[in-house]
Amino acid sequence: MITASSGAGVLRGNRRFDLEAGIEATGMGRADVWWRQAAGGRRELMPLLGARVCALGAVAYEPLGYQQLAALTYHDEGIPGGPQGTNTLVPGSVVAVRTRSGKLVKVQVQSYGQDLHLRWQGCPPPTRFTTLKVVVGSAPEWLVSRYVVDCVYESPDSSMHPCGTGAFGAGGGVVEDRISDEWGGFPAAARVTVSVDFQPGTGLHGAVTRLEPEVGPSGVSLLYEPEQEIKKIKLVFDLTPRAKSQDYLLLRWLYRSGSSAGSGSQRTLTGADLRENVAQHELAFPPDGSSTAAVDLTVDGVYQGAELVQFKQRVSLPASALAFRFRKQGAGPRYRLEAF
Repeated sequence: MITASSGAGVLRGNRRFDLEAGIEATGMGRADVWWRQAAGGRRELMPLLGARVCALGAVAYEPLGYQQLAALTYHDEGIPGGPQGTNTLVPGSVVAVRTRSGKLVKVQVQSYGQDLHLRWQGCPPPTRFTTLKVVVGSAPEWLVSRYVVDCVYESPDSSMHPCGTGAFGAGGGVVEDRISDEWGGFPAAARVTVSVDFQPGTGLHGAVTRLEPEVGPSGVSLLYEPEQEIKKIKLVFDLTPRAKSQDYLLLRWLYRSGSSAGSGSQRTLTGADLRENVAQHELAFPPDGSSTAAVDLTVDGVYQGAELVQFKQRVSLPASALAFRFRKQGAGPRYRLEAF
């Protein structure tokens, strides 16, 4: 964390001082000012390594802050400190310093001589904030039991800071928080981790996604949809003729990745689910990069009061939807399903 350097101490003759660290510098590599003792008794406070100074004279020290120091004009010339000629470093006088890395520091001379007794205080700019908003989309309650969202960001000083967390049900939710530039500026991106727990009956294992949305001029805005974690196939049933109240469909599916059988589950569409002319259901599967992923689908049940001829089919993935219609099986009351 970048803090305002402040303190009091002695700057000895011909020594250099690091106003960012608040210590006397042993060399020029990390110094902002030099209390130079020239031949003939001439003294001056010299800026070093790109630092700049502005002599303010005997002004009130305490009220000076970032806004006042930022409005000044800084120079690379030394500030004369007598004892021969002009002395701008009398006790009570104030010098503003823009350090070698651009920080603003106010310095007051408390006593003057071959050594300077000083007090100093860094004046950082006011902290700015930008917003973070993560919207988690909804999913069917039979599929997702919980989302957990955790947001952090890494500041330029390599420290990590939380910027929002939330836990939601299948309906999703919103995480809102702020990102600060207090630690040396805004980060390039936030880190958002979304964990998804699926309902036990789906047979799906939990999934974790890590995203790094950019921190733009208006902050971070991220929409997370369940499709980022799962594959889905929509099953659509054309219920012609109209289903009866005692009818039902038993859907069973087994996910396959390559030659290996994975998770499976089942779902019953009851008479209440089959009341309309069209019934729909979604099958969900975990993300898988396999080029031979497939699902074995089986449908049993009762339709028009008679046992349905069992339907079995292996469906290659990805597939967005399957549509089914009922066909009479022979001269009896039984029906069979066919995909179209």
